[in-house]
Amino acid sequence: MKIYLMATLITLTSNSSYANEIYRHPASGDSGTYYVLSNEKLNSSVRKVLTSRVGKNSEYTDFTEVKVNCLSNQYFELAGSSEDGLQNKPTKILTDWSKKSKWVPLVTGSSKYDLVQFICKNK
Repeated sequence: MKIYLMATLITLTSNSSYANEIYRHPASGDSGTYYVLSNEKLNSSVRKVLTSRVGKNSEYTDFTEVKVNCLSNQYFELAGSSEDGLQNKPTKILTDWSKKSKWVPLVTGSSKYDLVQFICKNK
């Protein structure tokens, strides 16, 4: 199943302008696979990132857009959505979360921790 999922993702991403990079693999307690779909530099320490989380057996795909501050090791959730099945990019408009969001410090071991580490290491 994993080989089929990876082959499907490679096929889908090769036809897309998004650069799907895995930043967190499935693990005990979290069977989702996490991808960076886009990564835009806003200034010297802040990046805007679109991510996806593909759920177990590709039943759904969650999308989240965040700002990542590499200097302060914090993130700010901008928007998100959830869609049925495996999607390599959002097919509907993301819901704006920015008015209810704030800069959040990292929790070691969380998916956002892994995201910030990945983005800031590869900037």
